[in-house]
Amino acid sequence: MQINGLPAHVLLVHAVVVLLPLTSLAAVLVSAWPAAQRKLTFLVPLGAVIGAAVVPITTRAGNDLAARLGNPPFIKAHQDYGDKVLPWAVALAVTTLVQWLYLRQGSATVVRVVLGLLVVGSAVGTGTIVVLTGDSGAHAVWGNR
Repeated sequence: MQINGLPAHVLLVHAVVVLLPLTSLAAVLVSAWPAAQRKLTFLVPLGAVIGAAVVPITTRAGNDLAARLGNPPFIKAHQDYGDKVLPWAVALAVTTLVQWLYLRQGSATVVRVVLGLLVVGSAVGTGTIVVLTGDSGAHAVWGNR
């Protein structure tokens, strides 16, 4: 898969590396700070859903690039981490969407706290796996093979 003659993975990965960590940070803010809930409203679940949608496209493009390179062993760690991004991104999308829908209507403090904890957990997990995946990809490309 290519875009304008370049491997699509190299271009698409930037959407994942930028959007998911920023959305994760915003999700934590929304969970902890009522003013952020009012300011960021639908933007957090929107970013999470778009981020989750881009992950399988990016993964497929990465697998195509790996096959084109002959599946070299130095990208194995990157592929292993990359396979773990989608479940975390989906968890972030689901939890932030449920939180947003509830905050629009609900008021029970216990539910807000539980949703906030679920969102923070999925945000931390998503941010962590994206950083680990990106780091392993950078080492695969630029590190000692």
